[in-house]
Amino acid sequence: MAEDDGMGVRDLRTAAKDTLFHADVAIIGAGPAGLAIARELAHSKIRVLIVESGGFDFEQDAQSLNRVENIGEPRRRDGVVSPGRGYDGSLAWLNDIPAFELRNRCVGGSSHTWVGKCAAFDKIDFERRSWLPGSGWPVTRDSLEPFFDRAGDLLNLGPNLYDARLRDHLRSPPEDLQFDQTKLRSFFWQFSHQSAVKREPFRFVEIARSLNAPNIEILTHATVTRINVEPSGRAVTSLEVRSLTDHRVLVQARTIVLCSGGVENARLLLSSNAVMPHGIGNGRDVVGRYLADHPRTVIARFPRSTLEPVARQFGFFGLTHKGNTHFYLHGLALSADIQAREGLLNCAAYPVQTLSSDDPWAALKRMARGSRTPGRDLLTVLRSPAMLARGLYERQVLQRGLPRKSDELRFDVMVEQPPNPDSRVTLSPSTGRLGIPMARVDWRIGSLERQSVKRLARLMQSEFKTAALPEPRLADWILADDDEAGAFMDMAHPSGTTRMGDDPATSVVDADGMVHGVEGLFIAGSSVFPTAGHANPTLMIVTLALRLADHLKRRSASAETIVRAGMPNGQAGGEILPLAAIPDGKIRGL
Repeated sequence: MAEDDGMGVRDLRTAAKDTLFHADVAIIGAGPAGLAIARELAHSKIRVLIVESGGFDFEQDAQSLNRVENIGEPRRRDGVVSPGRGYDGSLAWLNDIPAFELRNRCVGGSSHTWVGKCAAFDKIDFERRSWLPGSGWPVTRDSLEPFFDRAGDLLNLGPNLYDARLRDHLRSPPEDLQFDQTKLRSFFWQFSHQSAVKREPFRFVEIARSLNAPNIEILTHATVTRINVEPSGRAVTSLEVRSLTDHRVLVQARTIVLCSGGVENARLLLSSNAVMPHGIGNGRDVVGRYLADHPRTVIARFPRSTLEPVARQFGFFGLTHKGNTHFYLHGLALSADIQAREGLLNCAAYPVQTLSSDDPWAALKRMARGSRTPGRDLLTVLRSPAMLARGLYERQVLQRGLPRKSDELRFDVMVEQPPNPDSRVTLSPSTGRLGIPMARVDWRIGSLERQSVKRLARLMQSEFKTAALPEPRLADWILADDDEAGAFMDMAHPSGTTRMGDDPATSVVDADGMVHGVEGLFIAGSSVFPTAGHANPTLMIVTLALRLADHLKRRSASAETIVRAGMPNGQAGGEILPLAAIPDGKIRGL
């Protein structure tokens, strides 16, 4: 789609300099959070401007703005090899992006490079846990249930079931291995997909392309450099916006929603310090603190000779929901019981197969896309008629994942992190291309994360033995109980830096997502998570975004009622102008 085809899209690089934009709601960032909110506000009386740092496509020029100064984890250790992020195939290049720089500055945000993996947070993730100081959300899991379902519909997901209850819905579920449920439990993930292309992850750019609403406009190649507040600091007023070609505009808005991710949300608040010297919302020195991610590593491996029975139990299992087939990936997680008894963190392991060069399904896929070695791939296919026939039966009839030829099956783990105020984002003395301070990231991984991962690995080893499954080869550092030899990598899931809570001394936003003491400034995305569980964050991000959108609609309706009540004959004061750029000469301060 061209950016000038009448879809309400403007490119700041071609806009008149020193322009003034007006909106009721300005959304900073066109990723999953920002676009989910905009979608809910479409075709309403609320004038919405989405301000996006990049364009509709991935551009290296915009990506350069993601640079950070990393002074924390992951640290280099002699003799310790980084596990990477676990991507392979066409996404293998994502393993090489430095920590906390794997962010997509383009319309659609992180969904441009995700694989669609989704799961809801567990009930324990929302609870105050005595062994985790600072844990506990100001909202309950039950109160979010309707929003989980709405988010699932947006993401084209199946039923929002991720534990053993899912078994009753699967066409051909994995066996009940009789694991001790007080220690180890089944956990499932599902994968978001596009409506038209089932095997392609859902891309939020498609939401942007469909936002043909008169009250929505997108301003691309527009990086917000400062959030402005009233002299008292008690209410938001405007945004200063700039392109890499040095076009500058001002956006005036009654409400601003910051949706730029766990690193950038904090950086922008801290650097907007013209009125508040320590940054907006940072009177108690909380902004940027409690940085968490999902430390990832490999905990167990099965060689080709023993992986088959494991792959049969831990792979993909399907069901039919609203006329569509959805596949769930079966893995394992620590039970809530053992987390409480032993003071552990929530963590889960999921299976990953390393495909062999002679896997017939991979060969078929290459041939369908124009193989570079068609003769060899054809021979691979012709040599495996039994596996192909079995795969068709399991896929179409049993609704299971395809049987594959693999060299190895491994279990990767992602673990939550305890709230740690010393793990944080601050401002670097160095500046980026737009002359604003870069983010300095000091990510901490403590002993509790390692302890929880080791416990999960050893429970897998003992429970597999009891169930007569092949014994996994645990990671060397786990076998040796050598925490220093254990290597972890971020999963580009930064969270917690503008956490939600009732107490401004330990949180940045309230339960509605508004910055404490700053009227009209809201934050959406993983940065508001008080704790992040082990699950991939997108489903939770969209869930909270939909909840915030409902709040913004109620807030707007309430404000309109107040205005109408104060006017003669109940008439609203002022004309609702179309969202448009209004020349205003030289803007003060730009």
